[in-house]
Amino acid sequence: MSLLVKTPTVNVSRSRGFSLLEILVVLLIIGFSIRLVTFTVGESDEQLLEKEARKLHGIVNLASEFAVLNQVELGLHLDKQTIEFLVFDGEQWTTFEAEELYKPIEYAEEYKIELNLEDLAWSQDNLLEQSNWQEIMGTGEDDNLLELKKKKIPQVLILSSGEVSAFQISLELKEEPEPVYFIEGEFMAPVKLRQEPE
Repeated sequence: MSLLVKTPTVNVSRSRGFSLLEILVVLLIIGFSIRLVTFTVGESDEQLLEKEARKLHGIVNLASEFAVLNQVELGLHLDKQTIEFLVFDGEQWTTFEAEELYKPIEYAEEYKIELNLEDLAWSQDNLLEQSNWQEIMGTGEDDNLLELKKKKIPQVLILSSGEVSAFQISLELKEEPEPVYFIEGEFMAPVKLRQEPE
């Protein structure tokens, strides 16, 4: 007598994959998550302001070193939202285009940038403040006002001797009252950077 042993039959069904719609939904969720993380981790306006202030501070100090090493006279000119570096060619001031680093810096509308040359506590000790500016700038007394307006004349001097004229540049956000960054030149390079409030 033979025994028949029945083996259980396994019903094999094909497993179903993800549909195209399900894959698209997952990709959409991942995309939103990445954007949210990027937005959260991205730099704040205050961090961007600090970066811009440190960048300007560094460029001004590098310009001073360039002036000393290459025995050239440089200057800064601020017009509205643009800071431009100028060089004295022996006769007049021209745009300083020797290096890409010193190309004009134009600030976006959300920034407020101001140049202060008057009533600085340290300006009375600055010898450049007591010198003949027209002679330094290469302008004679016979130059009329219209001609002077056409010329770009530096408001801040960065000389080959390492001296800088007294100045204070403030950089802040228009919508936020603080922090404010100050780049200050007293007498000799390097110029200083400070923040208020600290």
